Amino acid sequence: MRRTLLLASALLLLAACGHRPDRDQAVADIAAHEQSLAQVNIVADEQQAHDMIDLYQQFAANFPEDSLAPVYLQKSADICLNLGDNDQALAILDTIIAQYPGYDDLAGCLFLKGQAYENNEQYDQAREAYSQFVNDYPDHVLAPDTRKMLPYIGLTPEEMLNAILASAATEQ
Repeated sequence: MRRTLLLASALLLLAACGHRPDRDQAVADIAAHEQSLAQVNIVADEQQAHDMIDLYQQFAANFPEDSLAPVYLQKSADICLNLGDNDQALAILDTIIAQYPGYDDLAGCLFLKGQAYENNEQYDQAREAYSQFVNDYPDHVLAPDTRKMLPYIGLTPEEMLNAILASAATEQ
C-alpha cells in the first residue's frame, strides 16, 4: 500500500511539473539538430536547414501552448529568411504575431517581417512593418536605426545617397 502511494505521488509530481516525455524528447531532438547544424554552413547544407525548420514547426504544432513554440517558430522564420524563402518566413511570423501576442520577442518578429518584405521588394509592406515595430517598441535597441532607415527603403544606392545629401543640405 505504501509503495503504491509512493508511486502514485511520484506520478502526480511528474504530471504537476509538466513532464511530458514526448515534449522533452522533441526538445532534445531539436537541440541535437541545432548542434549538428551549427557545425556546418547553413547555406551549404540546405537539406539540414529544411529539416530544422520542420522540427521547429512540428514542435509548435504538437505543443502550441508551450513557451518554446513561438521561440522555435521564430527560429524557423529566421532560417527561412537566410534561405531566401521570404514568403514562408512571412507566414510563420504572421502565425507568431496572431497566436502568441504575449511572446517576449514580438518586436523581433515585426522587425524580421519588415526584412522579409524588403527582401521581396514589397517596400510599402516593409515600411508598414518597420513603422509598426518602431511605434510599438520605441525603446528597442534596433528602433533608432530603423527610424533612420525608413525613408530610404526601396531606394537604389544612388537614390539613397542623393536623398541623404539633400537631407544634409537642408539641415545646414
